Amino acid sequence: MSKIKVMSELLSNKIAAGEVVEKVVSIVKELVENSVDASSTVIKVDLKEAGLREIVVTDNGIGMDSSDAALAFQRHATSKLYTDDDLFSISSLGFRGEALPSIAAVSDVELKTCQNDIGTYIHIKGGKILESKSSESRQGTQIKVTSLFYNTPARLKHLSSPYAELANVVEYINKMALSYPSIKFKLTNDEREILNTDASGSLLKVIKSIYGLDIAKKMLEIKASNDDYEISGYISLPEVNRSNRNHMTVLVNGRVVRNQALNKTINDAYSSFKEDTRYPIVVIKIITDPSLIDVNIHPSKQDIKFSNFDDLKNLISTVIEDTIKTKLLIPKIEIKNEETPKYENLTLNLERNTISDNDEVKEDTKSRLTNLVNFNYEPNNDLDVEEESKEASEEEYIEELPTEKLPELYPIGLALGTYIICQNEKGIYLIDQHAAEERINYEKNSHLLSHPNNDVISPLVPIIITLPTNDYLKVKEREDILTSLNIQIEEFGVNSFRILSHPTWFPKGREEEIVKKILEEIITKGKDFNLAKFNDNLAKLISCKMSIKANTRITIEAEEEIISKLRKCKNPFNCPHGRPTIIHFTIHEIEKMFKRSL
Repeated sequence: MSKIKVMSELLSNKIAAGEVVEKVVSIVKELVENSVDASSTVIKVDLKEAGLREIVVTDNGIGMDSSDAALAFQRHATSKLYTDDDLFSISSLGFRGEALPSIAAVSDVELKTCQNDIGTYIHIKGGKILESKSSESRQGTQIKVTSLFYNTPARLKHLSSPYAELANVVEYINKMALSYPSIKFKLTNDEREILNTDASGSLLKVIKSIYGLDIAKKMLEIKASNDDYEISGYISLPEVNRSNRNHMTVLVNGRVVRNQALNKTINDAYSSFKEDTRYPIVVIKIITDPSLIDVNIHPSKQDIKFSNFDDLKNLISTVIEDTIKTKLLIPKIEIKNEETPKYENLTLNLERNTISDNDEVKEDTKSRLTNLVNFNYEPNNDLDVEEESKEASEEEYIEELPTEKLPELYPIGLALGTYIICQNEKGIYLIDQHAAEERINYEKNSHLLSHPNNDVISPLVPIIITLPTNDYLKVKEREDILTSLNIQIEEFGVNSFRILSHPTWFPKGREEEIVKKILEEIITKGKDFNLAKFNDNLAKLISCKMSIKANTRITIEAEEEIISKLRKCKNPFNCPHGRPTIIHFTIHEIEKMFKRSL
């Protein structure tokens, strides 16, 4: 007797539902995308108990007639693809024809739709049509989903908590609102409004609706293009960041996508401006010919493949870096407006929101700031910083430095052995001495790595490094990388190398540590090794090792030298790891803290 049988359509739909309908947000996603494809200008999503009890999606799109409404619940029935060629130029969000039958197979669905003033009502449960009739005419379509996974209890058991399910839905609707600012999106849960956009077409307004005014003020607009791709959108200043990647929104031809390589490219573009463990808020729209992308690689349609992907990554990386560099500012201490008691004899200039010029208090404050007491500690003779000899390569580096970006600063002391206190006519500045020197050394070392010379030195005490056989072979295969870095090695026994010479600018006493880090990078990356990225990471590592540490007391002369060099850096505002090097307290902010100004 034959054991192989063709499964029923209902069973196959339940299996397909396992790929398409995983949780509440999966249903919301499929229904909202259908609404967008139906040319809707208003899409409303109403949930009860985070969608676990009821999901209602209502739109004002083109709707369906009675025959199309019934056919829509058959598997692989679609209005978006007709021929094989259509698969290579997909412009709609949906196209598989699996969503509605998959949803209906595991839930109770009620559909109300209208086309040409003729309304249709269909009730389907567990994949079986229970009722089909005429209904009132209302522009668009409404789909209500209840009893989710009632016939697949194992799937029902593994749904997340209402809070987690709602969070997923909110995140998705936020991204759709960002993708289509000309569509009005309204999301409610248990009749409580969560999101309501105005369909004005302004992406920045949608960002404000989602993240608030303070974040919207710190978003930078980007725009760039090449032969294949056009990108636009907004990116946050480096100081605005989050602990996860959920706020990195990438939209391709209006489709919300998740692509790890793109997210990594975006985050790497921020690498010199923020900490590695923090992620920016970005909304990047990518427009391209549909033939250059493939969205048919997963039922969720959220992953995507690109043609000429390297060109796209370079375009995104370049525009982000260039935009941030033109907008970098010294972080300031923000003082929230509070009710301030009225003082006698204080007159306000409302246009400048400061105390008027003839006010004695303001002059007194200026005087106090100008004559601050010098808080310098006595230097520790054991920690005197030796002057480094000026090599020819370093002199060349100094000549190429850009014009100064920081104002003239006058050091007046050292706080906590770590922060240089400075002042000028604009207020007080705190400089992190380690972060500042890291930035100075990083830009110098980056220059030296990109403009290598032949200045090498042989270690007095031989450096011997032994590796496992597989790692040893990987290093042997990429020995050219070491040669390009002016590191000469030779075989020394079994699976061992002896370092014959290395660049003179390696930090003294840390040569072996640096070489081991280099070998570790070569072994880890293998064929994916990128010399430019490697040089950048190496410059960061060496710069950290070379820089003065926190809790180290230095002389006023050393402070002045750090400030002078920092002012000549291309980016004096952040260390290579993204931490700020300097923070500014304006005179007005200080006066507000001491209640001297309103």
